[in-house]
Amino acid sequence: MMRLHAFTLIELLVVIVIIAILAAIVIPATKHLINRARVASAQNDALQLKNAIGSYFVEYRRYPTRLKGPEDANAPILSDHALMDILLGSAAETAPDGMNPRRHFGFNAKNARPTGDGRYRGGVHFEADGGGTFWDPWGNHYRVLMDLDADNRIPAPSFVSGTHFLPQAVAIWSAGKDGEDDSSTDNVITW
Repeated sequence: MMRLHAFTLIELLVVIVIIAILAAIVIPATKHLINRARVASAQNDALQLKNAIGSYFVEYRRYPTRLKGPEDANAPILSDHALMDILLGSAAETAPDGMNPRRHFGFNAKNARPTGDGRYRGGVHFEADGGGTFWDPWGNHYRVLMDLDADNRIPAPSFVSGTHFLPQAVAIWSAGKDGEDDSSTDNVITW
């Protein structure tokens, strides 16, 4: 007569403990790798946005904003409709009286994923008119500073210490995982 061999309770508990130990090692490492991938994605997206703004400037000899001078240069512009409709070429901005009448499209990005609270993450949320909003991997808009007064420098953001100005024409950053500009430990910058 053949006898079936079953696992004892002790053997099952040992296997469960081994699986729990492996999970405790793998899950934090996976979270760290996912965060590093998001930082790399944010850096790439911010540099693409910076290049698109530079390309727009070469085409039009002005920056893609309706703001004009030094009084407007201190506050960052967000990658919301005001900026992105110009770069993406919304119907209003490609009209003869718009900011992109020559239809210079220097920016391409993937579609953003909805986060469920009216926000998106990791790309552009495109609108029917061709415009849209640009979101970082954590569901926040990128921040943009441009040299609106043509003095070859921009005011340093509040989280930058040691200098009042950056020798840049355009600076872009993401507030990072915490979504706060002032805690610069996780901010992703282009300078």
